[in-house]
Amino acid sequence: MKKVWVKGSVGWHKIHPWIYRKNVKRIDPDLEGGEYCAVYHEKGGFIGSAIYNPKTNIALRFYSRKEEPLEYQTIKLSIERALFYRKRYLPDEDSFRVVFGESDSLPGLVIDKYNKGIVFQIHSLGFERRRGDVIDAITDLFDPEFIVEKSNSHARREEGLERRNEVVFGDPPEELVITQSGFKYIVDVKEGQKTGFYFDQRDNRKKVAQYAQNAEKALDLFSYTGGFTLHLLNRGVKKVYAVDQSERALELLIKNLELNGFDRERVITFEKDVFDFLDEMILANESFDLIVIDPPAFAKGKKGVEGALKGYTILHDRAIRLLKKGGIIATFTCSQVISEEDLMLTLTKASQKLERHFYIMERLGQPVDHPILLGFPQSHYLKGFIVREVIF
Repeated sequence: MKKVWVKGSVGWHKIHPWIYRKNVKRIDPDLEGGEYCAVYHEKGGFIGSAIYNPKTNIALRFYSRKEEPLEYQTIKLSIERALFYRKRYLPDEDSFRVVFGESDSLPGLVIDKYNKGIVFQIHSLGFERRRGDVIDAITDLFDPEFIVEKSNSHARREEGLERRNEVVFGDPPEELVITQSGFKYIVDVKEGQKTGFYFDQRDNRKKVAQYAQNAEKALDLFSYTGGFTLHLLNRGVKKVYAVDQSERALELLIKNLELNGFDRERVITFEKDVFDFLDEMILANESFDLIVIDPPAFAKGKKGVEGALKGYTILHDRAIRLLKKGGIIATFTCSQVISEEDLMLTLTKASQKLERHFYIMERLGQPVDHPILLGFPQSHYLKGFIVREVIF
């Protein structure tokens, strides 16, 4: 194998799946972008096998801590290992995230299982060069009815790759039905957001719903196709306002109500910008027992953090204004660059301004099929809180 020598903390390099370009000391002269290589510390000692990309800030992405090539068999075994882990902890689910990139030693690769179909994403040059091996491994392991690629992320652009969204194999239905946590969902794997559904909120939907027992009225902001809405209805909430900018998402939300036997009259949908909607509700003197705030990523990188925090502060301010005394707010961020402390600070600022007091009931995060790799904070992207107003 071709070799690369790096500098910096040996201990850090041995657990973190990335090495930045500034820490690359020397490379074999014929090593090209997308190739695998053996990585050594400049003072001696093997660190692991990685994919090399000279054009990005992340120069090396580890896929193994042994010296082995990144070929079909290596990829297949890593996917198989990840699948075994999911099946062990999600034995009753037919749909879940099989591969979560670096956390599964498959840097820049995401694989989601939708019943008998597969949707995958490639975010790194190394796996873009091995796309054929990825597809072959998926085919051999799952024998899927369809394979869809939805490689359209911001990270892909940073790797110097163009976006790709196409059906690789089979004919996925426009409205595929999956089951999660006992609920049925219609998923649009070809045109829906991300890979079609947000598996990462599986556990959080259940936890939030526990606080909604027989509430009169709840608000589901950025509702998408109704993951939180269905759980709230199931716990006895009499009326849910679901707000999203996507007409298609709200169309599927309504179909999901019918699919699960819920009365359509219990949900009012609003195809609106959430910020505009909140202002309108305040002017209308509306109020809610429980409010869910689950926005898309407001910040893709560090440059967007300041603007994102302003956005969260506004959301929390408006939500508190609309919250009935003693009510519940569940709020989330899915931006890796927004920390748990950042999210809490925006909530604190809004509560201080409005002189309303809250208990933190629960801290929320990622489920088992989106594992956080110790020593790799970049894998910890989903954070949330459930807070309840305290009346002194």
